[in-house]
Amino acid sequence: MKPSRFLIPILSLLAHPLSAQVAHRVEINKIVTEVQQTPQFQVVGPKEKRVIPRYWIEIEAELEVDTTDPSKFIPELTASWFAVVQVEENGKEVSTLLSGNCVFQNIRTADKKAILSAYIGPDTLERLTGETKPSSGDFDSIALTISGPGVLTNGRYEQGLFKATKKESAKWWFNWKEKSVPDTIMPKSKTPFAWLWTERFPVEKPKE
Repeated sequence: MKPSRFLIPILSLLAHPLSAQVAHRVEINKIVTEVQQTPQFQVVGPKEKRVIPRYWIEIEAELEVDTTDPSKFIPELTASWFAVVQVEENGKEVSTLLSGNCVFQNIRTADKKAILSAYIGPDTLERLTGETKPSSGDFDSIALTISGPGVLTNGRYEQGLFKATKKESAKWWFNWKEKSVPDTIMPKSKTPFAWLWTERFPVEKPKE
């Protein structure tokens, strides 16, 4: 069987004097968003309480991944998420940057693919946009950057470590000078979706 085109650049490192070091290759293929309602669960014991489900923005990113580690796992990746939304202030619209980080661990590479997720909560969305039911169209652009120990970043590998739904070449998230609201893009573990689709995503690393 021939090695995949994705693995060939990593295998070439074996001829390098630093070949004893483990190298990980990551490339962001695409970012998609979807409106999700708060999930409802049935529990035994507590009395039922009336709850009206609200709306979240779910962000997913598909990655192409590979590693020279014999375990076929990447120990750790940090995902940094960014989203731009127009917020009305004093009668005019202001571009506002939402952001958030999450560290994932034990990213499996056997299938050459991994999916990461993040969420923007209903309180944040309603406070900023004034809408109780947001849409993906409320955002001017959404971006993701990936980093982590042993991840190849030099030369052609750098391009695969960032992606945006719009204006990607401008790298607008690096030099943002307008209004920012940090920690508003949340990891799945901090949402009501925490117990869903556990086989779909890598495990989040607990904060120390």
